[in-house]
Amino acid sequence: MKKKFGYLHMALPHGGAIFVVSERLNFMTRLRDTEEKEELMKQNWKKLSGVLLGAVLAAGLLAGCGGTADTSASGSQPSGGSPATSSISAPAGSASSAAVSSSGQETAEVKNETEEIVLGSVRDMIPGEGDAFYVNLSAQVWEPLVINNNHALEPGLAESWEFNDDCTEWTFHLAENAVFTDGVKFDADVCIQNIERYKTGPLTSTYTSLSIDKSFPNLKEIVKVDDYTVKFVFNEPITTLDALLGDYGSPMISPNCFDPQTGEITSQVVGTGRYMIEEHVQDQYAVFVRNDNYWGDNPGKVKRYRVNCIPDSETRYSALVSGEIMGLMDNGAIMVDAAAKLAESDDRFEIEPTKSHMTHYLYVNGSKEYLGDVKLRQAISCAIDRDQLNETLYQGLCYPAYSALSNQTPLYKEIQGTYDLDRAKELADEVLQGQRLQATLIIGQRVVDGYPAKAMAEYMQSALSEIGIDISIELLDNEVTTERLKSGDYDFCINVTGLNSADPYSTLYSWMDSEGSYNVDYHWNYSNTEVDKLLASVLNEKDADKRAEIYGRLQEISAEELPVIPILYYVNVNIHNKEITGYTSELFDGVSIPTLEWAANR
Repeated sequence: MKKKFGYLHMALPHGGAIFVVSERLNFMTRLRDTEEKEELMKQNWKKLSGVLLGAVLAAGLLAGCGGTADTSASGSQPSGGSPATSSISAPAGSASSAAVSSSGQETAEVKNETEEIVLGSVRDMIPGEGDAFYVNLSAQVWEPLVINNNHALEPGLAESWEFNDDCTEWTFHLAENAVFTDGVKFDADVCIQNIERYKTGPLTSTYTSLSIDKSFPNLKEIVKVDDYTVKFVFNEPITTLDALLGDYGSPMISPNCFDPQTGEITSQVVGTGRYMIEEHVQDQYAVFVRNDNYWGDNPGKVKRYRVNCIPDSETRYSALVSGEIMGLMDNGAIMVDAAAKLAESDDRFEIEPTKSHMTHYLYVNGSKEYLGDVKLRQAISCAIDRDQLNETLYQGLCYPAYSALSNQTPLYKEIQGTYDLDRAKELADEVLQGQRLQATLIIGQRVVDGYPAKAMAEYMQSALSEIGIDISIELLDNEVTTERLKSGDYDFCINVTGLNSADPYSTLYSWMDSEGSYNVDYHWNYSNTEVDKLLASVLNEKDADKRAEIYGRLQEISAEELPVIPILYYVNVNIHNKEITGYTSELFDGVSIPTLEWAANR
């Protein structure tokens, strides 16, 4: 039975085909609702921008963020090197920019081949050899078998796939003309070598973990059918394999890059993608050059691009204003108010808020006295006024969160919660019996640099004091934060994370199963027999409606028992200089590199 590309699932036996139609309609309804919210979001953005512009003009601070950088139309040159762009064009509407000539387009095409585009990011695009993936997927260096295009599953290095009636055998037909940039041909043997690498895991990463159990649960054997066909045989039915393999679930890299015994990456990663790594200085910058022998469609437009790693938010802002970088990428690269001020006060820049899969969460150490009591976790959730946080920190652009899954997940179930301080006090008193709980809330520097997490922590410090919890806040280096989480040396932690798969199984398993990685490693101490049974059955469930019901039930339980406390669904804010174009936003990776190019003279 052939797989139908596009949405999460296919026509299955026993009435599954009906689900394709009905669930598509449900999905389109959710999408339409999201689009309506986005339109409102844009209106709010314009309103916010106007208010902020008035404040900026009144204060005479055209540079924003209290900086002194020149934001005039002529721009300024960064010291110590050449700028990321040539001199800034005259504003739109002036005589010199009234029309775009063919020579202007030719100039842009020449620049695409001769001048690199420089972007700025919160983190290094290349974590390096200790990382399961080595380089961010959005860099376009390596490619997966299946592409998760905003939850629509599309062919990657696998051109098509099919499965048998009971979903215990999946057959993947591989691209026959894909070549790694070191000359190694991609075929069934190389595909199998990569998947054997997953068996050495779980391999860790700053993005998500990689393991055979996560990508190929209950795998029995791998069969090479021919040079470009691979069959996966499972001990149990699996109905969502293609979703599990999307993006970070099936990275394919040259076998010359990793140790087959340990799975560890041993050299600079070589992929089949649109770009190759040309130069990298750890935690400073990465340069990528176009693969002019790319096997697929739509090779990159710009010959070379650079991503500077700029962890500090003020430094990122200054680099953008000065022309050192042409745009910001990655989640949390700029604060909402700073972006609004800049876009409204300086017409060199444009901005548009877009939906995101990222969510703000409050982690709770359930192994600590009192915090393992579900009533106290419920009290904490009731004491947090998410609407106030949204209005105060994000000007109403985000969404209050009550479900464990991102609201951009196809199987997300909308759950309405409430802010109820009286109920929160009542629940907390049942647990604390009039005592006050002394607690520590930790935040990693990455989260502080990318989001108003410190202000959120201070709000929680005030809100939870109302129910008998006295919080001290600690801002920590990222490595120290991870160590504290794994050692259990914390009470609360504010984090921002997202769902990188079209199927929510791996996320819900790691958070809710008694043996889930987050649950165990971060000492959440959550256990529910019903949850364990539901998670054990969902991947084997062939009926798509029943599978959706299971995921819905898991979200209901999570909202009730709160192994992790959702706070806000985030919205991406991407901003760039108008000297570049094709700076389109993506749900998972922020910015689309293949469409990026220099703009014609404006």
